[in-house]
Amino acid sequence: MKRNLPALANESFDVLVIGGGIFGAGVARDAALRGLRVALIEQADFASGTSSRSSKLIHGGLRYLEHAAFRLVAESCRERFRLRQLAPHLVKLQPFIFTFQAGDPRPLWKIRAGLQLYDALAGRHSLGRHRRLTGAELTELEPTLQTTGLRGAVLYYDCREDDARFCIETIRHAADLGAVCANYCELTGLRQQGERTIAAQVRDRLTGTEFEITAQYFVNATGPWLERWAGPDLLSPTKGVHLVVPALTRTHAITFQARRDGRILFVIPWGDCSLVGTTDTDWTGNPADARATPGDVEYLLTEVRRLFSAAETPTTTFAGVRPLLRSTATASARHREHKILRRGENLFSIAGGKYTTFRLVAQQVVDQFTTAPCRTADTPWPRRSTPNVAEACTEEMALTVSDYMRRRTDLALSRQGGVASAERVAHEMAGQLGWTDEHRQSSVTDYLTEWSS
Repeated sequence: MKRNLPALANESFDVLVIGGGIFGAGVARDAALRGLRVALIEQADFASGTSSRSSKLIHGGLRYLEHAAFRLVAESCRERFRLRQLAPHLVKLQPFIFTFQAGDPRPLWKIRAGLQLYDALAGRHSLGRHRRLTGAELTELEPTLQTTGLRGAVLYYDCREDDARFCIETIRHAADLGAVCANYCELTGLRQQGERTIAAQVRDRLTGTEFEITAQYFVNATGPWLERWAGPDLLSPTKGVHLVVPALTRTHAITFQARRDGRILFVIPWGDCSLVGTTDTDWTGNPADARATPGDVEYLLTEVRRLFSAAETPTTTFAGVRPLLRSTATASARHREHKILRRGENLFSIAGGKYTTFRLVAQQVVDQFTTAPCRTADTPWPRRSTPNVAEACTEEMALTVSDYMRRRTDLALSRQGGVASAERVAHEMAGQLGWTDEHRQSSVTDYLTEWSS
């Protein structure tokens, strides 16, 4: 996968995908599998927005049942099962333990009823039925979990994934199939001819070079940046924050209820760390500016320390903006449904949606402009090993230290994510990309600023 800007400027495409997050990646892969000539551009790095800042789960959406989103949950369970079948090296079974403490806002019977419905909606796509755990079983499985005030625990199943890696693998597969993909290419305008979009005006953010990409169809898959090209008042975005802390559990993820506001929170195993999340608060600014505030950190730490008293100060944090459909509901109650919007004759936009259903959403988008049959429902993802620094630069367009440590690998979300690793990575990348000493240090500084925020 090469950054071939002359091909983007000089060739004509069936479809141009704008946005290199998971929805754009899914559309590019689907369209390429159907034999279409595909281009994809991303204003920053692939997966650098919401698609690397999620809870790292492919899940059915247990908590959506509380808002009667039965169709979405059933759909998500089917897609969860399918993705695990097609990409088992990327989507892995994750056992969860839902714990119940004295004073929790939802009683055990209510959650068990929800889990029974969760199993029923999954049907033949179930990953395993839930069951209640005894106190002895809970202690044996996760001995560091606080048992004071414990009123019960239930085991159930979802899946985990490395969201950024999955997105990169999806784009890379599209490129294998002939798609021309490039990061750090910003859309600056769309050239119209009546009701038809005929070209995208693009600026290479690395050199400042401007050029046009012509295509028959255009797909706006820019997530929380959607409204810039699709029109105003389509989204009600929310910010989700996660903490990265030294590992709290052995192998199980923990689900629990926040005492302060009743939110469903998670502790998810992540290498030598655990992810604690997530918040759900209104967001109105530039999605690129989303960060964990001291209040966000205090809220999550206070809640998780009720279950794990030894939980340490975060190594790092990350925050993403969810591009949820316009709603007057509170942040936590907004659903994760999606809409495919059409502007003029040939510009389509993806509004809303959730990571788990990206394949299905992509299928629905590509169905809008071709009758060729979809192949993503039974086409596996290629198996690849995690790239070293040289491969990430030459085969996956890693152009900064952050690109490699945050999205080509999970180094940034580990206990090895600090200065020493960043310096070592920068040294290797400098040799591949011909950086000056000044450029090398600048890339390290930019990464460390983001990592320690």
